[in-house]
Order: sequence, then structure tokens, then C-alpha cells
Amino acid sequence: MYDYLLKGGTIVDGTGQTAREADLAIKEGRIAAIAPDISCRQAAVVDVSGLVVAPGFIDIHSHSDTNFLLDDRCESKLYQGVTSEVAGQCGSSIFPCLESRLDTMGQASSEEIRSYFSTSLAGLVDKVRQNNKQMGTNLLPLVGHGTLRAGVLGYENRETTPEELSVMQQLLAQDLRYGAWGLSLGLGYTPGVSANLEELVALGTVVAKYSGHIPAHMRDQGSNTPASLEEMYAINERSGARVHIAHFKAGGKENWGRAPEFARHVADAKERGIAVTVDVYPYTAASSGITNSFPKWSIQGGLEKTLERLQGSERERIAEYLSNAFQAQPDGEALYVVNTNGSFPAADGKDIWQLSQELGISMAEVVMLVAEKSKAQATCISHSMSEADVGFFLRQEDYAIGSDGRALPLDADKNEGKPHPRNFGTFPRFLRLVREQSFCSLETAIRRITSLPADIAGLTDRGVLKVGLVADITVFCPHTITDRATYANPFQKPCGIEHIFIAGRPALQYGAQTALRLGDFILRRT
Repeated sequence: MYDYLLKGGTIVDGTGQTAREADLAIKEGRIAAIAPDISCRQAAVVDVSGLVVAPGFIDIHSHSDTNFLLDDRCESKLYQGVTSEVAGQCGSSIFPCLESRLDTMGQASSEEIRSYFSTSLAGLVDKVRQNNKQMGTNLLPLVGHGTLRAGVLGYENRETTPEELSVMQQLLAQDLRYGAWGLSLGLGYTPGVSANLEELVALGTVVAKYSGHIPAHMRDQGSNTPASLEEMYAINERSGARVHIAHFKAGGKENWGRAPEFARHVADAKERGIAVTVDVYPYTAASSGITNSFPKWSIQGGLEKTLERLQGSERERIAEYLSNAFQAQPDGEALYVVNTNGSFPAADGKDIWQLSQELGISMAEVVMLVAEKSKAQATCISHSMSEADVGFFLRQEDYAIGSDGRALPLDADKNEGKPHPRNFGTFPRFLRLVREQSFCSLETAIRRITSLPADIAGLTDRGVLKVGLVADITVFCPHTITDRATYANPFQKPCGIEHIFIAGRPALQYGAQTALRLGDFILRRT
């Protein structure tokens, strides 16, 4: 006896093997059978004729850590076909820290989110359970290196002492034992920018002990990409921990055309035995905070230090750097202010060039003004990549696809500003591009958003359609699946996703989300 029976679909199982016509049966949350013409009178039958039945999509690079606390629907991810998200990326999580530092963590977060900051992953999970919080997608939590560092020594721009590093290792080991999937790095942000290789290797040895992985926002994603990659390889060679390059790109106009060079660098490293993997997203724009445009030295020590520098003797040095970065109108048009969290509404939804014209000041002064007004917390979109480079990376069949986005509501009124469309369209967009440009087969495309990210993370009970595995399943139309989100109007639901099952129960039916909130923390079992 089965619970659900998906009849008449095309099975694309996530392994890359050739698609086949078959039915799929679900029982007690798991895949019970895959075969032609399965019958069961007691099962709820779903006609999926003409549709692809695939594993639930796994977002290998997500920032949905706390979004479910504010809106448990997780709409923007679920409507893309995503069932699981690897969160806690770019060095940022809401755990762990020393008890003595808990009150100082999450200063940039809302009061509600700050109440969930915890000294450990176990503490976070306990708070979520105690408050009966639900989520629309699964979360695989990572320990954020930046949070770990700030939770032990704050945002000081210095090397860790042996004692501090030992405490960091203990906190990391505690969370890895509980079920965290690895340690994420945000080496382009404070406080990760202050960490040296020795610190990263020492923490990597702990990650390796628990068979985790280290996804990294590298120190540089532009001209110094080769050196940044070498740092990642060194972590793997010296600690044994697997490293993963997040949102791989050739950022900045001066680096357009270097995608083949950067890709070759990674391929050569693999050939010499480096355990390194990669994810990319199918957009030419990135999204980050306003200080991502600042020189790296100016953000060391935390955002308060950055603001102090803006108001002190180093302001002219920062202004000179920004003047070189924003010389012409296209430079300013390439940086768009999403929102300033209510601190400078005149800047919301406008690019730096437009603001410079309205305010009658230079673009460098605009960037500094937005940073000052927003207390260095404004969110921006940066059009920093070329179509050719993004297309080249998308053609690399061993690269996974990650959104670098969050689970947001589809209602514009429930959002601030106009977030990056990647939050709403990454996976349907990727599958549309595969259909239109034929740069890989559908079977390979599905592998890159299911079993490949599962393998990278170390997830073994999902990511493939196989009897006995958890029934996380996405059903879509291969001919119509597409993104609709744009920079001008990101709040648009993708087309073509018909059904989603999470742990064998319907999260989405006939294109509409159900009332069930089926997501949960997925913890690594060591």
C-alpha cells in the first residue's frame, strides 16, 4: 500500500543517467517504488503525464538562515522547486559564540531575529522548536566563520591568540558534532578579512575530522582570483578539509573574458588532487552590502570601524579609491541601491549615477553618503559580470548551481526594496537556459541541482530518486519551466513547477503551495 503514486511521468533521477518513463510510489515519507505501470487503489494518484519527475532541487548556496522566522512559507525558494537549502554561507550564521558575547551578536538584525542568536547550533534548534517555528523548505546549517570569530574575539583586526583559536576550534567541533555540515568562509567581509591562512587551516583540521566541507566567499573574485584560489587549495592540502568555491565569477570589467583562465585554474588543481568544487548562479549581477565597494583595508575591524574611518582622517583615502572605481556614468549605473532599511529612503531603488545627478555630488561621495546614512548596512545590486563569462561557467558540467539568495515572500509589500531576481528565479532560469542554449543535457542539468550539491555537502538520503531515499521530489514541465523575475520586478513566480513533495508529503500541488510547512533542519550524522 502506497501513500502517493505519481503516474505517467518522465523520471530524471538526478544521477545524470538517461531519462525514462516510469511511475513513482511514495510510502511513509520515502520512495517506495519506481517502475512502469505501478498500481495501488489506496494511494492518492497524481497524474504527471508529460512532466519530469526529479529529485527536489538543492540550493547549495543559500542565505535563508532566518527568513523562515519571519515568513514560514519560504515562497521564493519553494516556487522554484527547491526543497533543501545549504545555509549559513559567506561566513555568516546566527551561532556560535561565547555566552559572554551573545548580547553583542546580530547588531544589524531586527530584535526578533536577534532573539534567536545562540551560543550553539543546538541552542538555535532548541529555540526554534520551543517557539513552534515552521519552515517551508529544509535547511542544512553551516557554521559561519565570521560569526565564530566575532563570537570569540569580536571584530578586532588582528591574529587570533593560541587560546582564542583553541576556543574557536572547540565551538566549531561542538556544532559539527551536533550536525552542522561544515564551516563557511566570508573572506571578503569583516571579520573574515582579518583571518590568516594559519587560522583557516587550524579550523579546517576540525572540519576534516568531522567530514565536513568549507564553502568560501574568497578574498577576491576579480583580479586576484588566482591567489584567492591558491589560498583555498592550501586549506585543503594542509587540513584535509574539502573546499568549495562559492558563486564563482570573473568580477569587474577589467576581468571580463577571464572565465576560461579561472576555470582552468580549478581544473588543474583537481588534476593534482585538490578536493575542490564550485557553484555558480545564472546572472551577471551580484548583490551585497554597500561596503563591498570599499577597499578591503577600510572594512577591517567591523562596520563601526569603517564608519569611524569615513568620519576621520582616512576619509580622503577611501574617497580616492571610490573615485577610481566610479569614474564614468556606466560605473555608477552598475551599482543599484536595493534598500537602506528606512535610513535613507531617497536612495532606495536608485543607482549611484542617478543619485549623484540628483544630489549634485560625485559618485564616490554618494557611495560614502549611503554607507554613512545606512550605518554601512545598505543592500546593493552590482552589475559586475559579463554574459560571456557567466555563460562559460554555466557550461562547466561539474559546477553546481546555487542561488546566493534568500527565501522571500512573493508579495512586494512584504519586502524591502527590489531584491535580486536570483531570490525568485535561479533554478527555473538555469533550466530555461539549458533548454534554449543546449549547453548540457536535461539529465546533466538536473544532476547539477540535485545529486551534485548533495555530494558536495555530504547529504546521502536525498538528491537522487532511488528506492529507500527520502521522497523530496520536484515535478515540472520541461517545455515551459522558466523564470519571470526581473531586476525591475523581481516579485514574479516562475512558470512550470507543478508539484513538490517534501518527505513524502505535498508542499506544492498544481502550481500552488499547500498549507503544510514540511521543511526542517537537516543535521549531519557523524
